[in-house]
Amino acid sequence: MNVKKIINLKEQERIIHIIKRYGLTLFWNWFFIFIFLVVPFFFMFWLFRHDWWGITLFVLSLFLSLLLLVKTIFVWQRNILIITTHRLVDINQRGFFHKEISKISYDQVEDVVGSIKGFWGTIFRYGNIIIQTGNGKVEIVVDKIKYPVQVQEEIHEVRDRFMSKYVHNYSENVAGTMMDQIYELEV
Repeated sequence: MNVKKIINLKEQERIIHIIKRYGLTLFWNWFFIFIFLVVPFFFMFWLFRHDWWGITLFVLSLFLSLLLLVKTIFVWQRNILIITTHRLVDINQRGFFHKEISKISYDQVEDVVGSIKGFWGTIFRYGNIIIQTGNGKVEIVVDKIKYPVQVQEEIHEVRDRFMSKYVHNYSENVAGTMMDQIYELEV
């Protein structure tokens, strides 16, 4: 998947990090794929002795396992969070024909929370990241990624660099700053 075609990078923008869901969290998907793939071969001779319905059941189970395998890999590869120098892009692929893309500039990000929860999350160091925008009304949740606290720190560092470089602080003397800006525009 070519990420640059999806997000159309702006001038002087570059991709810093692409984050996917931790593959081990798809354990049950991999387990069921394995079961649907192996069990028909275990009962193959018994199924083939039962004429057309045994063969149909055998082929159907193989087809189901391959379909589940393709869907799992397809969704896993396309469900990503992209950290760039200017913004965060969350691509949430829910199925073959359902994709949601959220783009958030760093000046809209209010808070980023990284959390590790549960026994398996603690053991394998995976968790969630919650990105709050606006007044806390919009929330983007990136599920089950590896090292969420380090990713949170990385987002904060990139956000701080972006804010210091591209966003000016007008809180001190708003009228004076605006007059300076108008004067520069006239010149």
